Amino acid sequence: MGRDMNGVVLWSNESQQKAVIWCEDQGDLAFYSQGQCQALVDLHVGDLICFDLMLHQNRRMIENPLVLKEAASMGLAERLIMAQPRDVANLRPVQNSAQVIPFNPNF
Repeated sequence: MGRDMNGVVLWSNESQQKAVIWCEDQGDLAFYSQGQCQALVDLHVGDLICFDLMLHQNRRMIENPLVLKEAASMGLAERLIMAQPRDVANLRPVQNSAQVIPFNPNF
């Protein structure tokens, strides 16, 4: 099976072998959890990866991750937080608005 999606690791926990991935389709975040049948893969914040994307109990899960470039997009999580539109008067996120952050696969 070919890998069908690229993404960037936004958060990872090496000891638990878990990660949260921002996908190039800018849909819902995807989650990775080291399974017993999967080979050990170390995912670190900022890594550009490709993977198979599966839907499991209404949650996007990644399988067969492959690191394309380590630390390719350091600081992406912080930039996504800063890009969130805010109601300046109340310092709260603005509801029902979105800002697309370009995904650059040519790192």
